[in-house]
Amino acid sequence: MVVDAMNEASQKVSASLVVYGVLVVIFLLMPIVIAAVVAFNAGERAAFPPEGFSLRWFYSVLGSDLLMDGLYKSLIIAVASTAIATVCGTCAAVALNHYRFGGRAVVQTVIMMPIALPAIVLGLGLLFATPLYGMSIGLLPATLGHAVLGIPYVAAMVLAALGSFDRSLERASLNLGVGPIRTFLNVTMPHIKTGVVAGAVASFLLSLDNISLSLFVTRNDTMPLRLMQHMLSYTDPSVAAMSVMLLLASFVLLLMLLPIVSQRRR
Repeated sequence: MVVDAMNEASQKVSASLVVYGVLVVIFLLMPIVIAAVVAFNAGERAAFPPEGFSLRWFYSVLGSDLLMDGLYKSLIIAVASTAIATVCGTCAAVALNHYRFGGRAVVQTVIMMPIALPAIVLGLGLLFATPLYGMSIGLLPATLGHAVLGIPYVAAMVLAALGSFDRSLERASLNLGVGPIRTFLNVTMPHIKTGVVAGAVASFLLSLDNISLSLFVTRNDTMPLRLMQHMLSYTDPSVAAMSVMLLLASFVLLLMLLPIVSQRRR
C-alpha cells in the first residue's frame, strides 16, 4: 500500500512537471510566434491578429538604406569583436587551466566580471575613456567594448571544455619534439573546439543585438539602435520583419556550425 501510494504520488509529480515544462516553453516561444505573425501583416500598422498576409515589410526592410547600413555596421562590429574575444578568451582560459600562479583567482574574477557588470556601466566608462586614448565614438570603441563583453563567454566555454582534457597528451607531444604552437593546434585545439565555437557564437550574437553599450560609444547607427529609432517613429511591422530575418539567420548559422561541433575528435 505504501509503495503504491508513493508510485501514485511520483506519477502525479511527474505529470505536473511535464505540464509546467510545456507551459514554460509556450511562454518562451509565444513572443517569437507573435512577432513572426506580425511580420507578415498586410496592414500599415503592427497588429495582432494580422489584417492579411503579405511579404511587403520584408521587401521594405531589404530596401531601406538606413536599416541595411545599420546591419552592415553591426556585422562589422560583431565579426571583429568576436575575433578578438575568441582569441583573448581562449588564451585566457588555457592560461588559467594550465598554470598556477599568485592571484589566479583574482585574474579569473576580473575576466568573468563583464558577465555580472551591467553593460551600461561599461558603456559609460568607455564613453569617458575614449577621448583619453585619442579616439572618437564609432566602430573602434564599439568593437573593443563588445569584445570585452564576449571574452568571459568564450573563456567560460573553453574552461569547461578543458576540464575533461588529458594534459598528458600535450606533454607527450612536447616530449616528441613538437613545438608548443603545433601542439596546441594539433592536440589541444581539436579537444576544445566545441567550447571555442560555442563561445564565439555567443559572443557574436551578444554583439549583434547589443543596445546598452552601443548607445554610449556609437553614433546610434548600428542595427539595434536604428530599429529602436524606427520603432519610436513608425508603427509598421518593419521591426518584426527584421526580427524574423535575424532569427532565421541565427538558425542557419547554428545549422552551419553543427557539423563542426558534433564532429568526432580525432
